[in-house]
Amino acid sequence: MKALIFHADRFGFTIDENIVNETGEGPPRGLPGATVEECLVVLFHVEENDGPKQARQLCKDIRRVANKVGTNRLMVTAFGHLSNSYAPWGVAEGTARLVVETCREWESYEVFSTPFGVDGKTLVLHAKSHKDAVKFRSYS
Repeated sequence: MKALIFHADRFGFTIDENIVNETGEGPPRGLPGATVEECLVVLFHVEENDGPKQARQLCKDIRRVANKVGTNRLMVTAFGHLSNSYAPWGVAEGTARLVVETCREWESYEVFSTPFGVDGKTLVLHAKSHKDAVKFRSYS
């Protein structure tokens, strides 16, 4: 599993309902976009041999970094662009759900996510510039 972690002033996304993936399907109608201010943005990629162990490692890091930078707002989302190794669709979706649900169990954290596997997302990221504002992590 790979992750990019940003302490951000703002992260936003919108879903383009006109995008069609290789199977000819578009995203479900009415998917919302969101803008989250003052948050920790976690973009993670589930690789071929990943599972609950890597999800736990990532969640531990998310909590540690959020506490270090002083934010309780999290944007935690699967982002299939950090590696050439891909887990099977069902494994990736289940592992991504585990990461998001684990974060949502933490008291006093506000957790957001983008829809899993939806092509056609427009992303806006305004990252901060302090020394802990951008992290790359790899979990095996």
